[in-house]
Amino acid sequence: MLISLVAVLTVVAAQAPALPAPQGPLSVLVAPPDATGTPSHIVDFAREHVTAQLEARGVRVIRMDNVTRKMPATKRRALLRCKRTEAPCLQWLGTASQAEVVLITELVRKPQGYRAGVKTHAAKDGALISEHSVSDVLEDRLLDALTQTLDVVLPATLRALRPPPPAPRIDDVPPPTRVTRPGASEPGPETSTVPEAPAIVQKSSSARRWAWLPAAGGVVLAGVGTVFYLKAKDRYDTLETGGTDLPLRDSDALVSQGKNAQTVSRVAFGLGAAGLVAGAVMFLWPEDPPAKVVPSATVTSGGAMVGLSGTWP
Repeated sequence: MLISLVAVLTVVAAQAPALPAPQGPLSVLVAPPDATGTPSHIVDFAREHVTAQLEARGVRVIRMDNVTRKMPATKRRALLRCKRTEAPCLQWLGTASQAEVVLITELVRKPQGYRAGVKTHAAKDGALISEHSVSDVLEDRLLDALTQTLDVVLPATLRALRPPPPAPRIDDVPPPTRVTRPGASEPGPETSTVPEAPAIVQKSSSARRWAWLPAAGGVVLAGVGTVFYLKAKDRYDTLETGGTDLPLRDSDALVSQGKNAQTVSRVAFGLGAAGLVAGAVMFLWPEDPPAKVVPSATVTSGGAMVGLSGTWP
């Protein structure tokens, strides 16, 4: 009976039309698990977990219930009872579901725990593509063990059925073509010269180099004016205090000395201020146009005057 069933399956597989060329996402039929001594509720949980994991990884999952729903009862029973470790049965499953891969979950109960594994077979010939299993798994760790096996089996299956396209050889790439006008010779390599930007040389003002001279003279004259100012003040204090406490012998001489010291102090202060102003103007004045400013100082009987004259830009 078994020999005749195998012969029938072989004939059906031989007469079945060829599967279409693989394209798009990988199509996988989740076949009934190979569960020996495993409770039915654990088998159902394992099948749904494997299906959800495959869909999460971008695989087009084909459920066994959708394949057998429209089959006659006799054919459905024969399909579900065929031995999934033999190539004719796997080919029949692939033909009925139009899938590229038949995935079989293995759940074997043993005294020390479960053996959880996953196998993938090529639907066209039933050849084994990849398999992986984990032994001594406790019941509450079964789903994690199945996820671990899928992480090994699914990438190997994709590499076998969806290999990456080969990289183009460098020798096969044609060299770029250059189009030249008839009668025109190819110009040689052009060398472009970039004009250099003119160097900007900042020239310092000629007047600035000598600005310290009038400034230094102004400081010296300010010192001289201070000395004569103190001298004139001393004569004034002598006239103020000497007339009451002690008689002055030569008051006219003291008055003359005080006036002369006061005049010299005013002149020195005026010239010192003019020198400081001239030094500042010479230091701040630009090179072009040349500054035409002349400091001037005037001393009168009533005081001194300092000013600047010239052309301002």
